[in-house]
Amino acid sequence: MSTIEFLTHAEVCELTGAGTKAGQIAVLARNGIRHTVKRSGWPCVTTAALIGSKEQLKESSGWQPRKAG
Repeated sequence: MSTIEFLTHAEVCELTGAGTKAGQIAVLARNGIRHTVKRSGWPCVTTAALIGSKEQLKESSGWQPRKAG
């Protein structure tokens, strides 16, 4: 059974570059980083949301160029 690890408040501040609830949530949403909002209004981010799981990495097909033939 694996344990869910969460970023600390300081780590979320550093990640987003924002110190306010609204600012952090806006940056996380704009960058597509999965998060939830705690009852206190502060965003909560799991480490898996940043590094992904092994299953997510396998599913990723990688970058494909969109060149016209």
